[in-house]
Amino acid sequence: MNYAIVRFGGKQFKIENGTVLNVERQESPIKMDVLAYFDGETLELGTPILENIDVKAEITDENTVKTRIGRYKSKSRYRKVNGHKQPFSVIKIQELSKKGESKPVKAVSKSKVKKEEVSK
Repeated sequence: MNYAIVRFGGKQFKIENGTVLNVERQESPIKMDVLAYFDGETLELGTPILENIDVKAEITDENTVKTRIGRYKSKSRYRKVNGHKQPFSVIKIQELSKKGESKPVKAVSKSKVKKEEVSK
């Protein structure tokens, strides 16, 4: 199990393969600074960032969250309501690996080979 600590959007996140994050709106391509990486045996710490780690991520969705802000003063009939819509991006981490590290190869199914009978 490998994971990394990354910094983007002003915040830090612990990510693994397949992690889904809901963060403030991000532009494509996503730029992440890798601060630490653990590959199951050794922990690498950056000073402050690691350059040899690849993080592939994609934006899967964008949405907004509406926040209602209300002010009220009793006995004076003062009421004021404002709102704010914060845009969010849903980001999925596709792959997390070291640069130059061999990627797992998918098994190739063997096709059935017809044997030809050779008559002599």
